[in-house]
Amino acid sequence: MGSVTRPGPRVNLAPRVLDAVIEALRGPFRLQLRYGDTDAPERVIEPHGLLLGHRSYLVARQPSRGDTILNFRMDRIHTAEALDESFAFAPGFSLEDYAAQAFGVYQDPAQYGEVIWRFAPEVAVRAAEFRFHPTQALELQDDGSLIVRFHAAGWLEMAWHLYQWGNKVEVVAPEGLRSLVEGYQRSDFDGLP
Repeated sequence: MGSVTRPGPRVNLAPRVLDAVIEALRGPFRLQLRYGDTDAPERVIEPHGLLLGHRSYLVARQPSRGDTILNFRMDRIHTAEALDESFAFAPGFSLEDYAAQAFGVYQDPAQYGEVIWRFAPEVAVRAAEFRFHPTQALELQDDGSLIVRFHAAGWLEMAWHLYQWGNKVEVVAPEGLRSLVEGYQRSDFDGLP
C-alpha cells in the first residue's frame, strides 16, 4: 500500500517545532514561538489543535490579541517551546466545528456564509460522489443537474477546486465567489476530478 502524492509543492515541518507543538497540545501548555519573519519578536499562544494538510496550521489563541481563534502556518513557525504554563481551552471549542467553517483551511468571517454550486447534468452523478464539505446538502434537480449547498469561507480555495470542473459547475452563491471564478471556466478539459 502507498500514498497518492498530491500535485504541487508541499511544505516541510521542522521536527523540533512539531515536537514542541505536540507537547503543548498534550498539556495543554502555552507555547512560546517566533512566527513569520525569522527576526520577529516571540509571542505566547494557547494551542487548541493542529490541522494537517499540504499546508499545516496550528489553531490557537494569542491572549495578547484577545479571545479570537487564529491559524498559524506551521512552516512559518521558526522556533517553538512549550512553557510550563497551563491554560483552559476556549469554552465549547471543537476543532471539528472550527475546521468546518472553512472549505479548506482559510478562515475569514467576512466570507463565511452559504455556498451554492450547480453541477451540469452530465457531471451530476460524478459530483454527487464527492464530499465537498462536512455540512453539505445535495439536491438533484428536475433537469438532472445537482445543487450542492454548505456554509463555509475560503473563496480562493474553492476557486482552485472549482477550476478542475471547467464549465461544468456554476457558482450560484455567494456573489463574491461567483465574481472570482467568472471567466475561468474552461470547456476543453478531458477529465473530471
